[in-house]
Amino acid sequence: MTNKDLFNQVAARLETYQPQMIDLQRELISRNAVGPDHSGPGEGEKAAFLTALLQSWGLQVDNYPAPDDRVAGGERPNLVALVPGKRPEKVWVLSHLDVVPPGDLTLWHSDPYTLKVEGDRLYGRGAEDDHQGIVTSLMAVKAILDQGITPPRTLALALVSDEETGNEKGLAYLLREHPHLFAPEDLIIVPDAGSVDSTLIDVAEKSILWLRLELVGKQCHASRPELGRNTLRAAAHVIVALEELARQFSLENPLFRPPVSTFEPTKKEANVPNINTIPGRDILYLDCRVLPEYELAQVQERVLALGKEAARRFEVKLKVEPVQELPSAPATPVEAPVVQALMRAIREVYGREAKPQGIGGGTVAAFFRQRGLPAAVWMTVSRTAHQPNEFCLLSNLLGDARVLAHVFLEKE
Repeated sequence: MTNKDLFNQVAARLETYQPQMIDLQRELISRNAVGPDHSGPGEGEKAAFLTALLQSWGLQVDNYPAPDDRVAGGERPNLVALVPGKRPEKVWVLSHLDVVPPGDLTLWHSDPYTLKVEGDRLYGRGAEDDHQGIVTSLMAVKAILDQGITPPRTLALALVSDEETGNEKGLAYLLREHPHLFAPEDLIIVPDAGSVDSTLIDVAEKSILWLRLELVGKQCHASRPELGRNTLRAAAHVIVALEELARQFSLENPLFRPPVSTFEPTKKEANVPNINTIPGRDILYLDCRVLPEYELAQVQERVLALGKEAARRFEVKLKVEPVQELPSAPATPVEAPVVQALMRAIREVYGREAKPQGIGGGTVAAFFRQRGLPAAVWMTVSRTAHQPNEFCLLSNLLGDARVLAHVFLEKE
């Protein structure tokens, strides 16, 4: 039987799995897997469910837990399940178990932890980020198992923790403590970013720099502002002053989308609890996605200089500290086998020509690339990750599962 015949059989089998895809999304969405950094319970319940499911399919599931005393049981799960192939080199699909908090519940049209099906859309927290990766990879493996096919390469599923808050308890832990799991000859796919038309294959990412800016002034009664030093007013001027960063770091790189570095003020911590008090302390955060042409130390230095200059006008002190520093890793070569295999599969399934490109968002692929392990990030997105009313499309689950199955069955 030809490889094409095998793929057609698996694709037809996947067509019958659409109810199972919906059911799996329902189970995953119902299990709160927000990490402890965001005051959540962690990934333990979701990991236990997936372990039992994969074991019911006859797979051995190994857990490589990272210690974390902030969650029940004191561990964050990292699951690995293998389907032996004709050759020992692996095709990895790495998805993450954790999700971000739902945020303002009034912005949701339904309970974020209860699946809502509306036509082709499946709503719920984590439906796209990253249940889509979990569902498509598991269903592609199940179809191959149900067809009784021994794949050319060993199939490897990794379901890791802590992707949304730094990866130290997830992939970074696996690579540090269990590096034997991965090899340069493996094909590594991370379904965690992409485009709505399926054609974006992420092969490079910008450097990430998250900065904490603390302004310290003097608290006082709002009716006597001359007695204090208003840090909220100063913070507003600091934010405006930091717009200069885009002009000072203005290089463009056509590999990336968008092709420039970005510098966005994001989170702000609460200051005073009442209206009639001028705050004497404010904390805000800056999310910088920096082209690899620049050093992160340069950026942090300019943030401090621009911020201090703006804060000085209000006699407010400013301290800048990094929360996360992740320098851009070497890009995965366009000619890497994993990139070429994905391009062939996308052409076969979606009838489109994929384009390897760089992105501003950070994914766990950066940790692979820093270790010299070529990894490609791909899936068909709905662009609702981290948003209220997050959803994925059932049609994307089916199509992406077919793409992964095509890669799984390739003999090259």
